[in-house]
Amino acid sequence: MKLLAGATGFNPPPGAPADLKTFTAVCHHAARSIDATVTGVMPAGVAPNFYRVDIAHAQHHIAVLRHTTLPFIAFARPQADGDVMVTFVDHPDLAAALTNLTDAEALTAEQLQTSLSQVDLSALSPHEHDQVNYWKPTTVGELLFNFWD
Repeated sequence: MKLLAGATGFNPPPGAPADLKTFTAVCHHAARSIDATVTGVMPAGVAPNFYRVDIAHAQHHIAVLRHTTLPFIAFARPQADGDVMVTFVDHPDLAAALTNLTDAEALTAEQLQTSLSQVDLSALSPHEHDQVNYWKPTTVGELLFNFWD
């Protein structure tokens, strides 16, 4: 796997970042398609570098994360306010619904748990490498979906 410039959320490549309003609408549509409901939306900011849409499906709750710069979606257990650890999970039905509605790639928990030692980081900017050296993420998920400031 090769991570592209902007993966950390610092020094994003030129172009518009992902739009929260559009992503939220896509999540509402995808949720309805699997008989689920959107229960909350969290914008990105300085930290985190991703949008979060919370969805209730049957008796489960799942957080859909959308990287603000790169076209990546991940699924996680919902976090408590102030929690900076993300626990990635898989949700194949929601992944299929979302990837049919957007150009973003839904990453699996296995991909997100891949060690950074197995990933090509050469496309990251020098500033991003500085951030990686400072924050010391150990997995793809920790690098892509972070709370760094």
